[in-house]
Amino acid sequence: MQAGSFTRCRVQITITGRHLGVTEAMKSYARSKVEKLLRFFDRTTSATVTMDVEHAEHEVEIVFDVVRGTRLVSKASAPDMYAAVDLAEQKLASQLRKLKERLRDHHRGERRHDTDLTAPPPAGTEELTTYEDVIERLRRGE
Repeated sequence: MQAGSFTRCRVQITITGRHLGVTEAMKSYARSKVEKLLRFFDRTTSATVTMDVEHAEHEVEIVFDVVRGTRLVSKASAPDMYAAVDLAEQKLASQLRKLKERLRDHHRGERRHDTDLTAPPPAGTEELTTYEDVIERLRRGE
């Protein structure tokens, strides 16, 4: 293996249907949407798409298992199956964006924007100097 090169493992995408037969066109459409999301966030271990028809409503559920046991679930319903896939994909993209931002901020060590570490502590809060003081206050329920 050359330096700097790596092989990317493929994520298994499972597409199933409840109360309907999933056609090849629906499978390929859902697969293309999921692969688009996988390019957006590459730390996904598995993806499952479940299509369902309940009365006249088409429902789609997309489940992504991502880093460290996190599971993202997106559900959407629409009068058309393709529209439901689009809506579920948009919801999951938003969740992935938030997760990616959270992971990026965590690894960068960014602080919350509403805290000012240079400001003095609020009045009435006392400095605890030792570990024993902290434990004693917790025991008393303060």
